[in-house]
Amino acid sequence: MMTWSLCCVSSGVRNLSTYDGLNDVDIFLDAFEREVPEKQHFHALDWALHATHTRWWGTHKDSFDDWCECRRRMRMCFGKLKVRITEKYDGKDDQRAPN
Repeated sequence: MMTWSLCCVSSGVRNLSTYDGLNDVDIFLDAFEREVPEKQHFHALDWALHATHTRWWGTHKDSFDDWCECRRRMRMCFGKLKVRITEKYDGKDDQRAPN
């Protein structure tokens, strides 16, 4: 572990965004990408993810070849489902046959 942490050392102080599922995954990913150099994204996720997300990362981190795919899967797994209901369903127009 020590060798990986030395790779993240730089001349500036950085606050690493963390994700534990309580905040929006898109906000976390945007901040994470601004704070961490692209070539260090995969290594930094070892420290940035907490709680259940740490276990998810531990089982999936070797399956990603590029950051775009990793980001897409994280958004799919941890993002909030955004559904817009356009019409109120009152049951009157239901064309299904009764059971």
